Amino acid sequence: MNYSQTDSAKNYRVFFLGNILISIGILIVTTGGSWDISNHLLNRPETFFAPPHAVLYSGVMVALFGAALVMLKMSVKEIKSENRFSIKLILVGIVLLLGAGPFDFLWHSSFGLDGLLSPPHLALICGMVFSSIGSFISIAKNSAVFVSRSYVSKNILTVLSIIPVWLSVTGLFFSFSLPFSQTDYFDFNPDPVFGAIFATIAFPFLISLMLHMAYLVNDRKFGFISTTGATLVVINMMTSIIPNPWLHPTVPFYLFTIIPIVLCDLVLMMTKNKMRTYLAAGVFGMLGYFVYYPLITHVYNKIDTNQIVSASMTSKIYFDMVLSVYPLIAVPCIVMGLVGALVCHRMINSIRRQEISSPLS
Repeated sequence: MNYSQTDSAKNYRVFFLGNILISIGILIVTTGGSWDISNHLLNRPETFFAPPHAVLYSGVMVALFGAALVMLKMSVKEIKSENRFSIKLILVGIVLLLGAGPFDFLWHSSFGLDGLLSPPHLALICGMVFSSIGSFISIAKNSAVFVSRSYVSKNILTVLSIIPVWLSVTGLFFSFSLPFSQTDYFDFNPDPVFGAIFATIAFPFLISLMLHMAYLVNDRKFGFISTTGATLVVINMMTSIIPNPWLHPTVPFYLFTIIPIVLCDLVLMMTKNKMRTYLAAGVFGMLGYFVYYPLITHVYNKIDTNQIVSASMTSKIYFDMVLSVYPLIAVPCIVMGLVGALVCHRMINSIRRQEISSPLS
């Protein structure tokens, strides 16, 4: 494709902008969803028109606008052939997002309070996952053409494309591990043992996968791991810790999780040998118990002390479990961190092979 042709370049710019807006929309949706969970835990009044729901569905509107731009240009031959898979993911995701809103309204109207793993929530989360992954792939394949070589610009684009994937997949994983899905009408709670095992496997894998993704799509340069990890930590702090006043004293502890991420970024900058890559992957995996504080407390509490995790008791129960639970999960977490890094390398290699065979090259 010759980017000197004005019409063709314009088509690609609109397509690229659409994918960015989808990522921004999903970022807003996931932020609203995390806030919604915090409100549930604090027993605040729950209605379809609650503020977190307003944030959530405003994000859906932004994503829909972005999807409209993508669909406007997806019939262009070059765009369709080069982004076929990502466009399919986006379309499936948007259909699920569109259906989730009315479905959620009907569910609330019929059954009142809904659980985390309710059918409308699962449809919404799956829509977020598909849409965010689709837009990430499109952005990764086309960013070099439209984004300047500015370090800041690349960092912003990395955060906007990776964090929505990270948060939406986190929501999916929590749906199958948190005991938040029992209501007066339905009990969708996962088995406590399954939930704990699943969390031990899934979250370290996801952390390592996402941080290595930020590293590899930016040609293994320093800073992108740190920026991506710090952004995730700050978003989680703002939506899961700050809303609960009893957790405010633990904010410094939680922010401390940024330090090992930055240190691993520095280690990888100093040398690119495999041993240091394995070291970083293992450290990322070990952070699973800490990055996903405070919600992870509810997962492991079910198989440890099985106390009532009230808003005021969350931090005490969490820190009490560090000595009883963390030694048991540390090794599996390290292993899954290594697996996440390996999968990430293969995914990036696959994307780059497609770029080489594409007319864009």
